Amino acid sequence: VVACGVATVVTSRVGYESLRESQAGYYAAHRFADVFAALERAPESLRTALAAIPGVAAVETRIVAQVTLDVPGLAEPATGRLVSIPAIRSPILNDIHLRRGRWIEPGRPDEVIASEAFADANQLEVGDRLGAVLRGRWQTLRIVGVGISPEYVYEIQGTNLFPDNKRFGVLWMSRDALGPAFDLDGAFNDVSLQLAPGARELDVIDRADRLLDRYGGLGAYGRKDQISHSFLSDEIRQNRVFGTIMPAIFLGVAAFLLHIVLARLVATQREQIAVLKAFGYPSLDVGMHYLEMALVCVLAGSLLGAVLG
Repeated sequence: VVACGVATVVTSRVGYESLRESQAGYYAAHRFADVFAALERAPESLRTALAAIPGVAAVETRIVAQVTLDVPGLAEPATGRLVSIPAIRSPILNDIHLRRGRWIEPGRPDEVIASEAFADANQLEVGDRLGAVLRGRWQTLRIVGVGISPEYVYEIQGTNLFPDNKRFGVLWMSRDALGPAFDLDGAFNDVSLQLAPGARELDVIDRADRLLDRYGGLGAYGRKDQISHSFLSDEIRQNRVFGTIMPAIFLGVAAFLLHIVLARLVATQREQIAVLKAFGYPSLDVGMHYLEMALVCVLAGSLLGAVLG
């Protein structure tokens, strides 16, 4: 029991730290944004004003649209979130890590990159085709790549409590194709900001809201309120809680069992204890004898648990 408790402590702690470091490293490598905002429609020229906000290091304007998808093998329609990306690959905020396939190519408006969770749930592969309804117009989309993004590690529709990767997925599509399809050519309806070191997030959010308010801004928010990051961070924090409660249970049971064993041992050896004390052995020495027996169990269990953990 001691070994289980110590192993749980070590494994949970190491796992928690490893996950936190992996999360931070992945976010940094793929330039996960710090501030997000959705709006109705704003001209691309507003990008300059957003970039001029004190504390803003990078700006990414995008087109994001919700569409209905016809997925092969799925009896009912699925929901897709189309997110615009440049046709020629370049460093962007919330960048995509390709797991298989390739980036979209210029001049091919039907090409998309599908999120890995959605593709795997529906057994979609590179080269497969999907049907989509873009503002009442039917279009066939061809999957040329499968990837993941720090923005959608935890892929969930805004109105749902749990992810449904079979019926909701993210598709990254050329901005040149999305703009005309949704009457957003030369405009955007979603923006992400990366903050400079030392910048105050609340000040940036306040200034961004002022700029976006006249364009139907729905309110900027920080990374901590971003759906995927919030759910993912909660999942990681659960590891820390698990590493506190479970070891306490195991170690509490171990202490209880050791107490029962030693109490019964002392009760059966009362005569021997009396003889030792009659010969002049102090109570401390007798007590240490039984304590050493407990320490052997604890140290052996701790060593085994640390190695396993």
